[in-house]
Amino acid sequence: MSTGVTCEDIRQANNELRSELQIQNLQGASHVGNYQNQWQKPITEYGRNDAQWQADLNASSFVGSIDVDASDWEESRKAVDVVMELLLKELKSLTVKHYRGLRIDSYVRQGSSREGLKVLKADEFDAMLEFHFDGLESKIDETFLKNSDGYRIPGHCYLEINGVDLNDLRNEYQGLHAKSVFIESAGKLYLSSKNLHTKVFQSMVDKAIEKINQQIYNHEITTGQKCSFGLKNDRTLTRKMNPPSINVTITFKRDLIYERVGRVRADKELDLDFVPAFLLRRDKTTTYEGVLLNCPIHAICKWAEENSFKALDFVDQNLIWDVKSLGYERHILDVARRDKRKLYILTALRILKTYFVKTKEIARQSGGTPPQIVALLKSYHLKQLAFYLINFLCHKYPNFEVDGVQKALLYFFCIIRIALKEKHLPHLFFSENSVIETMLPGYPRLPGPKLRPMLGLHSSWDGKWVELMLANDDGSQHSMLSTYS
Repeated sequence: MSTGVTCEDIRQANNELRSELQIQNLQGASHVGNYQNQWQKPITEYGRNDAQWQADLNASSFVGSIDVDASDWEESRKAVDVVMELLLKELKSLTVKHYRGLRIDSYVRQGSSREGLKVLKADEFDAMLEFHFDGLESKIDETFLKNSDGYRIPGHCYLEINGVDLNDLRNEYQGLHAKSVFIESAGKLYLSSKNLHTKVFQSMVDKAIEKINQQIYNHEITTGQKCSFGLKNDRTLTRKMNPPSINVTITFKRDLIYERVGRVRADKELDLDFVPAFLLRRDKTTTYEGVLLNCPIHAICKWAEENSFKALDFVDQNLIWDVKSLGYERHILDVARRDKRKLYILTALRILKTYFVKTKEIARQSGGTPPQIVALLKSYHLKQLAFYLINFLCHKYPNFEVDGVQKALLYFFCIIRIALKEKHLPHLFFSENSVIETMLPGYPRLPGPKLRPMLGLHSSWDGKWVELMLANDDGSQHSMLSTYS
């Protein structure tokens, strides 16, 4: 039986963090999508632009340099990986001890640090923690949610358990049953996302952090050597509530040497957000540029969400799960790193992300209010807009000119204006198949009818909006400089 994290693990982790940094190849791993599970440093590609426009963009206090410092990136990703391995080892040990039948598999890296979309700082990392129920998975079925009008709610589900009764579950999965992970409702059995999240995973993470902190303390006492990821308030790691994510804050200690000043202490904090994720199935039909994707589809705990919209008022918040198909996104973005036309779109996306971040900070420092669009649109919304541009400009209408980031930004602004005018924001993977099938042949059809939530939420989007934008584009090079002033 695993003993979890030991002093020897801490010693090895500390040595790893003190080893020489290896600068990552920008092209990243040879594999893509589902077969690539490492953090990726962004690739910035500007292409052919008006020289004065480029100079003004680079000098703008609202944009400027969008890139993450190479050393900062390598240092941060190494520290996060080391802590992730320690957490994984301790969490696996805890499941064996306390939750028979629950099996933690591995992390699936996601978010901007995995997708190569990070801007400015390497201080936030996201992952899914994939788990399984041994002996039960064949009995767990995804149940679609519909409102009182019969409209399906895209991206959400219940997980129903069939073929067993509550007594069977009590006997076979005592630890999980004691935490009310299995709930009977209207004569049916379900997995409770809320109880699994709060009573099992959050509890285990707290215990894992406590164990790791204790072993760090033991290591420092017995060796007299300080750990590179040092103590914060007598704790190396702290966790913040941010459902559905479980947040772990890592305090990383390092010495920086400045000429004329000497050795200076420069601690930094890194945020690791991960969500427990149950593997529902794999997509066996969708291809991208001739490659079968085999994308994993996960259900993550979604019992709480910020600004919950009315479409979900009727559901049982103890039971609701969020269906994630991020494998499609990862594959498309990985392939885009090798294609300049697509890289212009991704660089334009990162310019907009930088503008949003810096505009909020400038407003905060001045005591003012940022533009409404900056407060309204989230990074995820901008990324979905980028997927639409890749779909239409690189697959459906590849003859349209995209020779640089200036042109890509023009298309971005057009698509944002259309989305705001229609009072819907797009979610490419909830679109009608007529919109997405050119880029992703074989993509599973979504049963209808589907509810289309309003601005700021997951929604379907009619592709004619983008077609209208393309039809009305006159190909002119707008200056767009007022955006950054």
